Amino acid sequence: MFFLSTGNDVLAPTGYEVIATVLALAAVVVFVWALIVLARSARSLTKRELVLWLLLVLFIPLIGPVAWIATSVKHRKRPSIS
Repeated sequence: MFFLSTGNDVLAPTGYEVIATVLALAAVVVFVWALIVLARSARSLTKRELVLWLLLVLFIPLIGPVAWIATSVKHRKRPSIS
């Protein structure tokens, strides 16, 4: 059974360390996902848009990648039914 450490054991992580690690891993996953989605849709963007989105994703942690993913999903082309 897993118990969060109260800080007495130097080798066991505290609850805050576990939460911080999970949040950091989630931020890294969102960052990588945003870069992959940006690379896939690079052909549909102008060079200026691509550079601006790339700078936003790289230099504004968590907000930049989430903004890119949110706008790219909203504007993704849906296949036409004919």
